[in-house]
Amino acid sequence: MKNFRYHGLAALLLAGTFLAVSCKKAPTQDLPPPPEPVQPVVDKHKGPAAVFIGDSITWQWARDGVGHPEFFSANDYVNKGISGNKTGDMLARFKADVIDLDPHCVVIEGGTNDIAASSLESIVERLKKMAEMALEADIPVIVGFVPPSNSFPKVPSFRPEEHIPDLNAMIRAWANGAGIPYADYYAVLVDDAGGLKKEYQIDSIHPNAAGYTEMERVISPILKKVLEDNAKK
Repeated sequence: MKNFRYHGLAALLLAGTFLAVSCKKAPTQDLPPPPEPVQPVVDKHKGPAAVFIGDSITWQWARDGVGHPEFFSANDYVNKGISGNKTGDMLARFKADVIDLDPHCVVIEGGTNDIAASSLESIVERLKKMAEMALEADIPVIVGFVPPSNSFPKVPSFRPEEHIPDLNAMIRAWANGAGIPYADYYAVLVDDAGGLKKEYQIDSIHPNAAGYTEMERVISPILKKVLEDNAKK
């Protein structure tokens, strides 16, 4: 009887020891934090990849037999150039022709039709206002330089080659200060007399298909970078 009690007590003590040991927590290791949830990519703009707004230089870029309409159709670019437009005309229609289309980017180029009658400062000021409207709508901006010319047939006494470089210098200074990329069409089209190279012109103001090819070589990598950067935001 005593042996039975002894063995029973021993069994209870062993069971208690096992339970005490088994209830001890195993040593823990530092685990890495859980991964951040993947945020879905939100497409901020529902419109075309880019809108090009400008005057006849922009308009003719998309004309059959003159420019390259396929440059626009193949890349989801919309051409909103209107022949004869001044920067004031472009500003007046900017909301309807750019903002309301909700593009991923806008390319603004104008000033040729203003320069014989407006101050350079006023031209740049209107370009600035268009850029501000776009940026307020979260639409990235690229500004294009005015192409070269050394003859305005409608204003024969005016010497555009003396003023266009100054206007482009002002556009460059503003764009650099505002962090806006610019397309220097002037540099690839200008000849030694400050005019549009013969091989790139229809007339002294307007590029031909070869001229637009050169302009595309300038603007395409800029557009690609702006669109890629905007997609990452």
